[in-house]
Amino acid sequence: MAFVQKCLLATAVFCLSTSVKSAITESPKTSVQPNADQQHVASIVNFINPAHSLIALSIWDIEDKRLVYQQNANMLMNPASVMKILTALVSAEVLGKNFTYTTRLSTDGEIQLTNSTLTNDIYLQFSGDPTLTYADLSKLIKRLKKQGVNQVSGNIYLIGDTLSNDQPAGWVWDDLNICYAAPVSSFIIDKNCVKARLSASGHNKKTQLKVMGKRPIKVDNNTQFATYSASNAECDLNLKRKDNNHYTLTGCYDRAKSLPLSIAINDPVDYALKVINNIFEQQKITLQGQTIALNNLLSTNDLSHAPQLITQATHSSASLNIIMEEMLLDSDNLMAEALLKTSAEYYYGEAANLNKAAQTLRTVLNQLGIDLGAANIADGSGLSRYNMLSAAHVLNTLKFIVEHEEYHYILDNLPLSGRTGTLQYKRYFNRAPLKNKVIAKTGSMLGVSNLAGQFEASNGKKYIFVVFENGLSPKIKKEQKASYSALLLQKLMDMPLVIEPNQ
Repeated sequence: MAFVQKCLLATAVFCLSTSVKSAITESPKTSVQPNADQQHVASIVNFINPAHSLIALSIWDIEDKRLVYQQNANMLMNPASVMKILTALVSAEVLGKNFTYTTRLSTDGEIQLTNSTLTNDIYLQFSGDPTLTYADLSKLIKRLKKQGVNQVSGNIYLIGDTLSNDQPAGWVWDDLNICYAAPVSSFIIDKNCVKARLSASGHNKKTQLKVMGKRPIKVDNNTQFATYSASNAECDLNLKRKDNNHYTLTGCYDRAKSLPLSIAINDPVDYALKVINNIFEQQKITLQGQTIALNNLLSTNDLSHAPQLITQATHSSASLNIIMEEMLLDSDNLMAEALLKTSAEYYYGEAANLNKAAQTLRTVLNQLGIDLGAANIADGSGLSRYNMLSAAHVLNTLKFIVEHEEYHYILDNLPLSGRTGTLQYKRYFNRAPLKNKVIAKTGSMLGVSNLAGQFEASNGKKYIFVVFENGLSPKIKKEQKASYSALLLQKLMDMPLVIEPNQ
């Protein structure tokens, strides 16, 4: 009652500060004196808390297994790419560290050749491998050429999940043409991303668009070259998508050098069909039949429904550990979504759409003792604006990883400050005192700047932490010298050493 009376007489700011501190320094039954490290963090947070954005924070002492500090830890916020930590754990649990994707080329029976003509049907089974490339498929089909095949009279069947949605709910429409939002599918080739280059040449500087590698997409180029001046300082390009990987590029271009473009495929099935036809043509194998996509409703790599099929060649991906490293270091959205979708398919033993994949994440984590409670899970990459997680959810996930040695490779795959991934060149993380001291997953989008992982303080102890900052104004972000997480971690490097935790 005395506390309430004091709050009524004090300012709102003082009350908020007092209530935040009480979350750390008071237990439900009795008040205890905060440790030196808790006081240290509280003083930092009170000093650097931003005026216009919302902060959620949790810090855990790994050695003492003790919560050092938390602020708004149970508040649901947008996690952005920090979500990939949860996806990594679920994939590791369901698929295992040594899991590999397999793309399989089969025929309906033993190869039957008549005058270099293959009379069999060919089945190419896609597995949703996010690392599969055009070159990998070329090597598979080249195996037929080496067996003397110059012509195929049968059909080519591409097997995969042709029915599920390609993008999770909550992905921003503006992002869908960009490769970091490429569609998720059983049919993934070169990360469902096509490279192109826009340039201007000749006396009239007419623009030209070249699709690299002669990939089977169509782009109508309606751009104009404009000499740079203050009047056209906002010279922008706009890519509009149509059906069947057809696009229209409009706007103006004012650069002296060519401009690289990365275009996300919008129809993975159509693209895969055309790519396979192109590869057969490049291998100088004539196709007399049709190229058809078949929906495979059975579990991945299960061909028991067609026992007459005989495998002629396979391509295997790198192990999950290697795929996860790229996913976490580069914050690769397609890899995250593919891993979660594959995890759902193996978990349930059947094809799974992206909605079911999101449900699988919650289910598997719950079985591991990580209750997501009121959280909303829309995807595995964190690109969806519909995701809602708390700092406590992420901290509990990190605690589980730290406490189980078989999952330590997930932490090892996180970006290292000043060395690898998204922290290699990040401002203030690439210099002392943070360089080489922080391994963490970044999470950034408009209005969001998050970081979660582990840091080593100057006292020699290691801590796991989660920093969520939502509602960050783009204007403020552009003007600030250092991010909130950088400022906080710089100060946390001087964390006092606490030998005996409070009991």
